[in-house]
Amino acid sequence: MRTNTGRSAAALVLAAAATLLAPACDRDERALGTTRPTEAPRVEARVATVNAVDSIVQARCDREARCNNVGAGREYASNDACAARVRAEWRDELNVADCPGGVDAKELNECLEEIRNDDCGNPFDTLGRIVACRSSDLCKATP
Repeated sequence: MRTNTGRSAAALVLAAAATLLAPACDRDERALGTTRPTEAPRVEARVATVNAVDSIVQARCDREARCNNVGAGREYASNDACAARVRAEWRDELNVADCPGGVDAKELNECLEEIRNDDCGNPFDTLGRIVACRSSDLCKATP
């Protein structure tokens, strides 16, 4: 009857060798400048203010429709009326003069997510949306 002791010992020796040689290879690659970066450089995504406002208007009016606030005798007579009023609210908040660097895409996505998750009739959700959608968070100071 044969045992696998010889094979197990060989496997352990190979594993140990690989563990010891890997740092040496990595060090040689660094010296040659051939290593690949482990993490991509972070690029700050920006959105034009006009596109950001369009996204907010769409999300807000979708929310208002979901909450049954759009239609005859309601807060907004139509989707167009909703869009016009929400756009007017944001016109002064997000504009090229006050947001010369555009809008931070990550912050905009957080704002849109809050709007989408805003529960109908819950003032605390509305407060969360207001906090997430502050122009001071959304705007990039410089291009």
